[in-house]
Amino acid sequence: MDVMLVGGSSPMMRKLSLKLYKEGHRVFVLTGNRNPSERFEHVFERYDFPYSASSVEEVFRSVNPDVTIILGAFDGNFVERNSKTGAVEFIAGLQNVLLSWSALNKGRLIYLSSAEVYGSSYVLPVSENVTPVPSGIGATAILQGEESCKFYCERLKRDVVVLRIDCLYDIPQNKSEAEKGILEKKCLDAFRNGTITYKKNYAYGLTYAGDAVEGIYKVVLCENHKYGVYNISSTQKYSEDQMANAIDKAFEKETEKIDNTLEEQNFVILSGSRFSEEFGFKVKYTPEEIVQKTVKFMKRHSGRFLDSEHPGLSIWRRIYYKVIKLLGAWFPYFENLVLFIPFFMLNNRATESLYFSKIDFYLIYVLIFAVVHGQRQATFSGVLATAGYIFRQMYGKTGIAVVTDYNTYVWIAEIFIVGLVVGFMKDRINFLKEEKEQEVEFLAERVTDITDINDSNLRVKEGLITQVVNYDYSLGTVYDMIEQLGEDHPINVLFRALTLIRNVTDCNDVSVYLIDSDNNARLFGYTSEKARTMGHKVNLPQIQPIYDAISKNIVYLNRNMDSNYPMMAYCPSGESKPGLLIMLWSIPFERMTIDESNRLIVLCRLIKKAANRAAGYLELQAAERLTDGGKTLKYEPFLKLVAEYREAKKKYMTDYNILKVISSETDNENTADIISKQLHPFDCIGCGKNGERYILLSGSSESEYINLKERLMQSGIVTELTEETEL
Repeated sequence: MDVMLVGGSSPMMRKLSLKLYKEGHRVFVLTGNRNPSERFEHVFERYDFPYSASSVEEVFRSVNPDVTIILGAFDGNFVERNSKTGAVEFIAGLQNVLLSWSALNKGRLIYLSSAEVYGSSYVLPVSENVTPVPSGIGATAILQGEESCKFYCERLKRDVVVLRIDCLYDIPQNKSEAEKGILEKKCLDAFRNGTITYKKNYAYGLTYAGDAVEGIYKVVLCENHKYGVYNISSTQKYSEDQMANAIDKAFEKETEKIDNTLEEQNFVILSGSRFSEEFGFKVKYTPEEIVQKTVKFMKRHSGRFLDSEHPGLSIWRRIYYKVIKLLGAWFPYFENLVLFIPFFMLNNRATESLYFSKIDFYLIYVLIFAVVHGQRQATFSGVLATAGYIFRQMYGKTGIAVVTDYNTYVWIAEIFIVGLVVGFMKDRINFLKEEKEQEVEFLAERVTDITDINDSNLRVKEGLITQVVNYDYSLGTVYDMIEQLGEDHPINVLFRALTLIRNVTDCNDVSVYLIDSDNNARLFGYTSEKARTMGHKVNLPQIQPIYDAISKNIVYLNRNMDSNYPMMAYCPSGESKPGLLIMLWSIPFERMTIDESNRLIVLCRLIKKAANRAAGYLELQAAERLTDGGKTLKYEPFLKLVAEYREAKKKYMTDYNILKVISSETDNENTADIISKQLHPFDCIGCGKNGERYILLSGSSESEYINLKERLMQSGIVTELTEETEL
């Protein structure tokens, strides 16, 4: 198979070409530049043309590849990611490459993208269905490349695959490679400075580079594929805190860990479930194993990672660097001495020549070194030229006659004036050039900072716009609304809170469950049929993911998009029973963020607080509202409670049943005591207008009230289902 790789020199290019070569494929490379010094091993043929060159089409016709891989985010030419000029050149060149490939009407094209296209922070691993929101010029350029490839796939029906690859980790071969990776950069800092900086609220999806290459190769070989976009990722969340601990453990010497945690958070982990299900994915090396190997490699090849003055270098390596530095400093002087010999000989021969006697070779010699090396070498070459001139003049004159000759001093003045002036101009030009480069670098950093600030301001602006649009349901307004329910019945609080949650979270499918002491959750209220799909009664340990989240007091997030579970759920902690479990069933995936999780936590805690306060208020009025030793509601409060349930049922928000006590073998107080032991929280006993006993069962199904009737029958209490009109 003939495979065309489009990209500059990079670790990904090296690994891909090696993999394809070992598998017996012929590898062609379109380098994207005219730099012949770049090495491309295991390549059958290389083409040093810019992507925008007209010759690219001829290259594709000549190679006629079966598979074309555009390195994209891993292109060694795309180094100025935050430069508009670099991004424009990348996109323009990519369009030319795509047009040239499309003209063949043959083979498959694979475009390598990365997790950079997702600029925001996501709580869950990001699937291919989530719309990317890039942050920065470089990420936008990469996403633009994706969109260009999708055009050829969707409109022109070409075989195009976009592979988004998570953050890679591998053993770096030198300092420049180490500075490009997240994990490798921290290893390099620990090796050079003995310090590891980390942010606890920053986490990444780390994938071994070799595993990513294996995944790419599977796409190269496959005959058919189901989708046009895949994520290649281990889906392993790895925080910077974990990185720092792994690196600290790998080094024998003690390292200093510096916590730079800020308020902002960053969690971008790609979900590789789609790719894994279709092609399979195996993890060869864990980050901890690569850290161990990286540390050993850095210690063995310290010269590749440390500067010449670094104290961590071995004594022989330090001597080597000092010798190299000394030779570098003395080489211009040695070069000056060597080149002086031919100019001395030319000057001696030209003196006696009829045609060349007017040429001043010493002046040319001084000017050459002044232009190339500057004022210092011009001075040294001027001294050598003066010595050579005096030595030649002494062939026909005495030394005293030469040094007292007026022409000698005029010639020396000419040599030094011209040489020093030209050398000064050369030094000045070099200085201005360096100053300009530093200024450009400084301004580029400022542009990057301004771009980041602008992106941050845009996010803040969007958040403020959302708050203004949803002002009626801001958290402050919600707090005020819940505070007004403080003296109401807890049932009223929960019914009104159910509607409030639906409006605040913009989720039409909300359900509220009440948890008893046996970890059984009963459906109290809901806003749609979808919200009640889990049933009227659920044993929490049987729904392990939600139960684990409740045990850890965190928000449950449906990471696997399982339709049998809600998208988000939370149970506020507290000693009071029953517990309150709120489920959101239709939150869009892109809204499953830290912000939404925090919003749900605040809402649930405010509602729980209001319900507890309402319950406490009712306890203070127990003497006025209850009878039978505090187990039975009097007629008026019971009638009001039933009215609340009736209104909620009209809005399709709850289910309930009312049982009437027909006969009992005990007195009223003992009857109430027996019944109350059989009831769940928020079920209650109430008095009728004529003193009858009624049982209100909230959120109950037909089977539940039948079971209750049978249990009460065994205790000598006969009940029957009744209508509200009998109250």
